[in-house]
Amino acid sequence: MSDYIDYLERQLHEVDQGIERAQKHFEASGTSDKVKALAELTRLRQRHADLDQRIAAAKEKGTEAWSSLHTSFREEADALKDTLDNWLTRIG
Repeated sequence: MSDYIDYLERQLHEVDQGIERAQKHFEASGTSDKVKALAELTRLRQRHADLDQRIAAAKEKGTEAWSSLHTSFREEADALKDTLDNWLTRIG
């Protein structure tokens, strides 16, 4: 179980780092799509926060709650990281 929780926390940490990188990129750029990009960053932060809160709530409930949420959390964390990675690749 702790490997699973560690994995989720690593994924969310990597998302945090990517969001920070993207934020710095757009703050320093004169990109015409800056407003759109910052809105996308806001959505990514919200997805991250929502997943983080749901994981914390499941931790409080104990291990019996993890079995039904395990796949869902992993898929969401992976999808969030993939979305951010793809987006960062596009912006350079």
